[in-house]
Amino acid sequence: MIRGIVIALIVFAGCSSPNQESVSEVLQTKGATALHYDFKKSVENLIAYKEKLDLRNPSNYSKSSQETILKEMRNRTNAIRLSYNGVTLHTYDDYLRIAFDKSATIPERNDFLILGMYKLLWESYRIGDGHQITTLSYDEERFKKLYYYLEVIKWKIKTGKDEKGRYLFLTWQNNWQIELQNRLNAGQIPSWQMLESLPSIQSRKESLFDASNANFEVLLSQIVFHVKNSARLVGKEPVDIGIDAMISLVFFL
Repeated sequence: MIRGIVIALIVFAGCSSPNQESVSEVLQTKGATALHYDFKKSVENLIAYKEKLDLRNPSNYSKSSQETILKEMRNRTNAIRLSYNGVTLHTYDDYLRIAFDKSATIPERNDFLILGMYKLLWESYRIGDGHQITTLSYDEERFKKLYYYLEVIKWKIKTGKDEKGRYLFLTWQNNWQIELQNRLNAGQIPSWQMLESLPSIQSRKESLFDASNANFEVLLSQIVFHVKNSARLVGKEPVDIGIDAMISLVFFL
């Protein structure tokens, strides 16, 4: 009787290990598929972001290359290269440095920003290597860094200004806030009378109590959500830390 029980346990133990390995492989394969889904949704949000950004900042992008950039993202390719001052840019760091440069004369700033973000996503998800079979093919630290990069980018888009004190990108700002900033940059002293005389307020197109535009923030937050989910699938969810700590982990600023 005892011998039979021992034999049964040995047989059971011998069968359970392959089953466990099979389950693990299935989960890893499903995880890899989920990562590709996260990349797909992130790029869809980035395309929507570019379309809105170009409408809001019509002088900051190349109309001749707009469709080429959008086609590149839709097709998940990474062939397009922009040049700046006669130098061809290659890495996402190159593009993001130009996008956030404080020079007031950066041409096509929107394009540098979007391509920098796209190339960052493309490399982090290893799209050029083809479909990865399991999550073991991905680097946990790479996704943590991607998460911190995107959080810093969100912050820079919201706060970054050029050498003349103008916002690099108009996203969340209402028109009256831009008009106010321009007057402050010109040296005017803020007062209630000055606020009431702002063109957007005077024409009653806007109110001082209107909420800021949240559409851009929502799209970026959705991208960050998918990246955070990918990091969780590969290893651990990134820990939320202060913006200064995030900046210390990335290099384009």
